Amino acid sequence: MLTEILLLVFAGAAGGFVGGLVGVGGGLIFAPVLFFYFQGIGIPPEVIAPLTIGSSLFCTLVVALSAAHSQFQKSAVDSRIAFSVGSASAIAVVLITFFVTTTSWYNASVFELVFASLLIIVALQMFRRAAAKSGKAKSKASSKGNESTDDSIPMGPLGIVATGAAAGVVSTAAGVGGGIVLVPVYHRLFKMSMIRSVGTSSATIVLVSAAGVISYAYAGWELDLAPLSAGYIDVGRALLLSVPAAFTARLGVQTAHRFNQALLRRSFAIVAVLVAIRLLMSVLGFE
Repeated sequence: MLTEILLLVFAGAAGGFVGGLVGVGGGLIFAPVLFFYFQGIGIPPEVIAPLTIGSSLFCTLVVALSAAHSQFQKSAVDSRIAFSVGSASAIAVVLITFFVTTTSWYNASVFELVFASLLIIVALQMFRRAAAKSGKAKSKASSKGNESTDDSIPMGPLGIVATGAAAGVVSTAAGVGGGIVLVPVYHRLFKMSMIRSVGTSSATIVLVSAAGVISYAYAGWELDLAPLSAGYIDVGRALLLSVPAAFTARLGVQTAHRFNQALLRRSFAIVAVLVAIRLLMSVLGFE
């Protein structure tokens, strides 16, 4: 029992640090850790996917609250856009939660396939951003000049709804906060600087993950999956991961400024590909 607690705390601390170091959401770390853990302790295959997603979203919510608070203090959040997109995502979150928890074919293998695909997309983005950063120093200067203002939203209501829906689908199907959708959309389509895109994404993720936590808790409320569970959320183990991660994520952000970002992104991309390969091997039956 003590070994289990220490392993989860260490994994949470390491995940939070790595997430802050390379600028990815905690869900990309928490979801595979929880998935492999639940597999290891013999959780039935039919509930592994929703239990992993719900618990990962709970972890993401805890870390996102810490990150958003820090971003608000730095005035790096467009509150109006964060609230608008986060509210729009709630509808998608409820619908996808219903789909995941009531559809028998969305099992552990499908979750592994979905998450492996997501990791590969993230890895490709990381490789591309690393190449762009090492190849063009002028991108730093150009990013400073496209800060959005609080007076205008370049994207209209349809764009806000579409962004929220996309973030909600990714979040609720894979157990992540949706930052993989939000950051590039905020930066390229909403015309925010990268710093403001990350800050606004953190605030949006609070709303997206909160909607997911409520939905997964409600969907499995009558189930008794763990001693400290609430529906499809293993609160006890999620706290062991997320509380240390909330502290180490800030340390990761501070440390990131001392290292070559291109190298960090390439390193994380390699790890993401390795985890994706491990998940795909499991899907194909090569344990």
